[in-house]
Amino acid sequence: MTWAEVAAWSGRVMHPRAQFRALATPASDVRAAKPWEEEPEPGTLLPAALTALCDVLARHTTSADRCWFCVWDGYESTSDGRATITFTSTFTSEEESGQPEPDLLPPEFPPDIVNGPRVELPKRSYLLLDGPLDAAGELAMSLFPQSPNLFWPDERTWCVATDTDLDSTYLGGPAALVAALLSDERLEAVRAEVTDPVWADSDEVNR
Repeated sequence: MTWAEVAAWSGRVMHPRAQFRALATPASDVRAAKPWEEEPEPGTLLPAALTALCDVLARHTTSADRCWFCVWDGYESTSDGRATITFTSTFTSEEESGQPEPDLLPPEFPPDIVNGPRVELPKRSYLLLDGPLDAAGELAMSLFPQSPNLFWPDERTWCVATDTDLDSTYLGGPAALVAALLSDERLEAVRAEVTDPVWADSDEVNR
């Protein structure tokens, strides 16, 4: 469901600096049960949203065949130097979930990627990968439930950022791209400013 629908249930306000937990905290006594099952997972986009986003992004770049992807390196590593993605599951057995046990699911990065190029930002180090824009979706599926934390086309027309600690994805790009995203019914997008705060408890409207 959309954040606007969450706000309608909680009596809060959907706005560009909204943060989910503040938005989802009822402003007064709410008798109806909350209409969602799980909160947004910080630092990742669901595959459907990522696919819709990439559909729009592809129309606003001349280098969709070569893009750059950053994946945070804060995952566990095996003894032979390979990085693994780890996650927990609410299911206790394969019979309950209908899926393989969690310890069978984490994929691995080979050493040439783990020891390859990186992007260093304050308090963040990322593995750097390259490929076509379509690879963003493949990465999201292979690193379930992780999508790229940063990605951009070779000519740097736009940049997408899903910080590991944030529940929203940010994009910087030309006005035509921003307008296209705001009008796409598959996405819940709002216009943000560079100066908008993103730290914990910075949703002053719903605090």
